Amino acid sequence: MDNTTKQAATVLRCWSCNGEIAPGDDFCRHCGIGLKSKPSLGESVHDRLAVIEKRSRHILIGIGVLLLLIGWILLQLYHFGKGGILG
Repeated sequence: MDNTTKQAATVLRCWSCNGEIAPGDDFCRHCGIGLKSKPSLGESVHDRLAVIEKRSRHILIGIGVLLLLIGWILLQLYHFGKGGILG
């Protein structure tokens, strides 16, 4: 703060149109361009890999549950002798 004028010493400016912006603005009030920086390439790749890992884990768990269900059904067919492939 400047003691003589009681105003902020540095004024934030838009990088595109050089218009004055407030510290909490997401978009420039003058030209409408986004002010928040996007994540770097390394961060976005890491986020994508984390999502792929989570999806593949869910797929593998789903396949495991499906195989357990099929195994249980085949065991019941074998145990009670209702015919079918295990007769």
